[in-house]
Amino acid sequence: MLDRKKVLVIGDLILDEYIETEALALSLESPTIKTEFISKRIQLGGAGNLVMNLKSLERDVYFITAFNDLAISKILEDNKIKFFHLGKQHNTKSRYYINRKGNSYKHIQINQSKKIDITKTEEATVLKKLVKIIDEYESVVLSDYRSGFLTESLVIAITKLCSSKKIPCIVNTQISDWGNKKEINLEKFKHSSLFILNEDEEKFYNLKVDSIITLGSRGCKYRGIVYPPRKTKVIDTCGAGDSFTAMASVMNLKNFLKGLNYCNIWASLATETKGATPPCYEKFKAIISERY
Repeated sequence: MLDRKKVLVIGDLILDEYIETEALALSLESPTIKTEFISKRIQLGGAGNLVMNLKSLERDVYFITAFNDLAISKILEDNKIKFFHLGKQHNTKSRYYINRKGNSYKHIQINQSKKIDITKTEEATVLKKLVKIIDEYESVVLSDYRSGFLTESLVIAITKLCSSKKIPCIVNTQISDWGNKKEINLEKFKHSSLFILNEDEEKFYNLKVDSIITLGSRGCKYRGIVYPPRKTKVIDTCGAGDSFTAMASVMNLKNFLKGLNYCNIWASLATETKGATPPCYEKFKAIISERY
């Protein structure tokens, strides 16, 4: 069904916190909702969510990133994910949900973001590790959340290495997060194999590299043709882009068009749960068996 079994992911890990609360009442003193704490859970976000999606797809995945939290190591180890990391600061996103009358609403999101500085020595360390293991993997994914891990020189070295070994290199970079759009320069990715971006980011795309445009509720577009999505009840779109990219990195290249439909289906499943939660592979296979 899927083409590649071993995938190497390199990119920015984000720690996602989900805080559930129950609405009590409106404050009489100020326009503030009083809530009671219910629970808190943590998940891997950013490139980490992509990795967890690949694990859900039963792929053999290796993760190269940066973080300095033992809780993250434990999540990766508990899920039997091989990884190599620089002991640098990672970013955190805290999402607060308010439950009211059986419904849950994301009320506020707090980003604790700080760009990390990667030294030339650390770049060399990452590349040394990559050169050692890359021949074991069938595709490489660069997941760039603009946190600083994927420096220009590191990206160029990785994409050139992949190109020389004829290993597909898929890129997903958050162009929409670039503060000054005039400074957008994607030249460092020109040796990659496939670029995945959303509709808002498409206007800034100027590379000759093949690209897939995700269209949210309208599916995706490839070479001008729109591939409609699977209809579903959307609960939360958080993480759906990572799910799409994960499927794109393993889809059957001999039937690329069917693969795009697989990407749409997998991403739609990601929207059926709250937060960036990887879909269920068994449910995906059941849908595919009905359609094909």
